Amino acid sequence: MNKKIASTKKEALHTKRPPFSVVIPTYNGKHLLDKYLPSVIEQLDSNDELLVIDDASTDGTKNWFDTWILAQEHVQKHGISVKFLENTQNLRFAASVNKAVTQVKKPYILLLNNDVEPKNGLLSELWKYVQSNPDPASIFAVGCLEFEHSAKNSESVLGGKNQLWFERGMFIHSRARTLDSGETAWASGGSALFDVAKWEELGGFDKAYYPAYWEDIDLSMRASKKGWQVLFCETAQVDHRHETTNSTVFGQQKINMMSWKNAYIFAWKHMTIAQWLQHLVWLPHHLVITGIRTHGLVPKAFLTALNSIS
Repeated sequence: MNKKIASTKKEALHTKRPPFSVVIPTYNGKHLLDKYLPSVIEQLDSNDELLVIDDASTDGTKNWFDTWILAQEHVQKHGISVKFLENTQNLRFAASVNKAVTQVKKPYILLLNNDVEPKNGLLSELWKYVQSNPDPASIFAVGCLEFEHSAKNSESVLGGKNQLWFERGMFIHSRARTLDSGETAWASGGSALFDVAKWEELGGFDKAYYPAYWEDIDLSMRASKKGWQVLFCETAQVDHRHETTNSTVFGQQKINMMSWKNAYIFAWKHMTIAQWLQHLVWLPHHLVITGIRTHGLVPKAFLTALNSIS
């Protein structure tokens, strides 16, 4: 390798990371912020900012936060910028995050769910990974390794790297088989770093995926189509406790219906001509056979998706 190039790469690896904006959407999550925000704040430097976007909560999150943040010594000591935004009505995840991103002042955002706890060195690991890339300017997003915890299972499951493929007329997604750093099908909206300028060029999350699910897959797909990199970093790690309120607000049946509805919207938006032909061939099977197996959920989701784009 040319000595000058090698020297430049070495310097890049030691470049001080730029300021980050940490964006956390929340809805009736005061108890989650109380548990996990301290670990987020400890990661921040004086040039970073924290932005919490509250989606019209009814649990007194704003009053709690105003008092709580004043007691955080790390914030006061380092002069970390803190913003708290409130929606006057419930907009759900995509619209709330898009609104928050319009208010950030830094070149990168770290988007975290309110039930995510970053492990030590998260921001540094993300930046080191960006700088070690042969073409860091083309990076749109970097996802984190998630230690996923649930109330049903005491052991954590590793996730954060994903795969997406087309089968039987629909896009199918799952966690990746291996969790080594590299390309991923999408960066999870629950824990990932995003380039703000590229985010704004894409227009952020598509609100067609209201109220939730598939919006982060869609955003990453649009970034990939522009030739930007969507990556996963195994050394940037978080604990994801899966205590969000979606299951409480919607119930599992509603969540399944939303997922199917948005799967149709995603397919119609991103399919090639060949995939469209396969989709049309398999559509009767999904509406009838899968519809019977899901007690009418799939055809209902299909009609809801049609209505949402009409």
